[in-house]
Amino acid sequence: MIPPDAPRGAPTAAAQRPTAGLVPLERPGFGAGLKALLGGYGYLFRTPDLWPLALVPTGIALVLMVVLSIVGVKLAPSLVELIVREPGTGWPWTVLMAALRILSLAVVLVAALVISFGLAKPLSGTALERMVRRAEADLGAPPWPEVGFFADMWRALQSSLVALAFTLPILLVLGVVGLLFAPASVVVVPLQLAVTALAGAWDLCDCPLSIRGVPVAERIDFVRRNLPAVMGFGFGLALLSFLPCALLIVLPAGVLGAARLVVTLERWEATKRAPR
Repeated sequence: MIPPDAPRGAPTAAAQRPTAGLVPLERPGFGAGLKALLGGYGYLFRTPDLWPLALVPTGIALVLMVVLSIVGVKLAPSLVELIVREPGTGWPWTVLMAALRILSLAVVLVAALVISFGLAKPLSGTALERMVRRAEADLGAPPWPEVGFFADMWRALQSSLVALAFTLPILLVLGVVGLLFAPASVVVVPLQLAVTALAGAWDLCDCPLSIRGVPVAERIDFVRRNLPAVMGFGFGLALLSFLPCALLIVLPAGVLGAARLVVTLERWEATKRAPR
């Protein structure tokens, strides 16, 4: 994965000789992804000079989430009325309508969460890139050529569009199933969280890859090759979704954790390609 604008002779993660003690002995799996995410939070808390940069994506995500949530809450009753145009009478219908309203609120709030964090990443691309470069430098990874503001935003937007294209249709289908059959919410809500977490894992892990100038298709292939580790990363995101305080800084801490994971995976793959 050599960036097209890299100068000749510049080292790459694949070509760099792995640092002793930092190369995993076994292929990084589910646990490595979870550990990398938690390590990102720990690194952020231990590095106060990164806190001003961390406020940029966090602030953008919060503003977008509040605005989209308000719009969604106002539109949720209309969604229920569109599905149930002529509600019946009696307590069964009352219970059903109450359940539908609750589920419609859950759907719009999850959608607002996904869209706000998906858009906050490209909008705060410069701050996130600086954080990733700092984390990778501390891990001993080689420096990458600087990327222009608009080029970086476009790469981040490509990643977010891939995540949204994968996530939104599935969330909409699950939301409709939950609205039409209320008892299915026992399965629908966990599935919505799982899909959202997986899309978030892709989006965050894509950030350090996009800095390298890797095309989208190769980024997707990298994630596919290391799917267990990425799923572990996503599982950590799903757990953090139940902790509002941790979710507030999921973008800055998440990209720092993703940088750790990507460097680890690249070093592992480098050992497999290195001549014996």
